[in-house]
Amino acid sequence: MAKPEKWIVDDTRPVEPTPGADCDSSYLLKLSRGEQRTQAKVEFAAPSALTSIGYAREALAPYLGDEELPERLIVGRDGKVQVTAG
Repeated sequence: MAKPEKWIVDDTRPVEPTPGADCDSSYLLKLSRGEQRTQAKVEFAAPSALTSIGYAREALAPYLGDEELPERLIVGRDGKVQVTAG
């Protein structure tokens, strides 16, 4: 069985953090794989020292080969990435 193609990041843009989350910066990534489309949100825990589109993409990179991507990731103050629901 062939391994599925990796997801491709088509667009990344800053968005408002999830209400009630202890995050002060957030990015929405739009992705595609063939005809499939999805999106993921990468948030940075407050107070975030350094955030960027590139860092948001880097946080999601380990998951790009997965069949289904996480919908939301939180990057902690220590730089560790946590997959969260919704």
